[in-house]
Amino acid sequence: MRKFDLFKEEEERIFTMTKICDFETKDRVDNQLPHLHNFYSIFWIREGEAVHATDFVEYVIEKNTLLFVPPGLKHRLMLDDLAGGYSILFNEEFVRFNRQNYTPLKDHELFSNPEYKSLIRVEGDLVNKFDNLIELMFSEIQKPDHYSQDVILHLLRLFLTESLRVFETQYELFKKEDIDDDISSVIQFKSLIEDHYLKEKSVSAYAEMLNMSPSCLNEVAKKSTGITAGEMIRNRIIEETKQKLFATDLSGKEIAYELGFDDPSYFSRFFKKYTGYTLKAFREISRKKYH
Repeated sequence: MRKFDLFKEEEERIFTMTKICDFETKDRVDNQLPHLHNFYSIFWIREGEAVHATDFVEYVIEKNTLLFVPPGLKHRLMLDDLAGGYSILFNEEFVRFNRQNYTPLKDHELFSNPEYKSLIRVEGDLVNKFDNLIELMFSEIQKPDHYSQDVILHLLRLFLTESLRVFETQYELFKKEDIDDDISSVIQFKSLIEDHYLKEKSVSAYAEMLNMSPSCLNEVAKKSTGITAGEMIRNRIIEETKQKLFATDLSGKEIAYELGFDDPSYFSRFFKKYTGYTLKAFREISRKKYH
């Protein structure tokens, strides 16, 4: 795969661009398998189609669609043979460079919204606008100089601002559509997990927040997602653990305390029970696999 990096591999900041048509067979196969990253990803599907799937949703991405994937989200991306466009990878360290009073991207609905469907459909004159911004970034990264970081950073911020403008309009329309009661409850449950999983790990606590019985919440979760409410809570803890093992150098004990576990030994056994790996083994394997 021919990709262009603005920074060297050992640097903290990340900004990379690749044409989707340059993805090799191995890259496409790897993308089809569940994986996660420690950076933000944007996919501009300009031609053809793709299917994007997480643990919670799966949907078809048609041409002229932008997909936004936050770090730490386990997902799969299946590109058809006609898919064309660009992928853009970057991290928070790059986007907040030289910015005061910066709001982290993870706090914006563009990358994180209750419906876990962070994509926008681009239509009309906006297609050319997004094309131009991406092509300007791609042109700049191919032959970088002393000014390239600032130029690309300004272009990326403009790109994200324009995306957020479109997203908010389309998201408001989506929220007004009728949503099945069970799906709505699970969406609320997922949102509550995001807000409270560091402290609350029991089904009963979330059931109380939703004014439901624990058995009812389990039934609704099982019906809508195929797994119980308890498994959903546990999976979120496991995914956060994996993300910290992959993206940080925190010890197992430090991660345990950050995730609200008072007993690091129990936390280690918990992780191994549900993943089959020790904390150390998963860190080594994931870094080799996803680096």
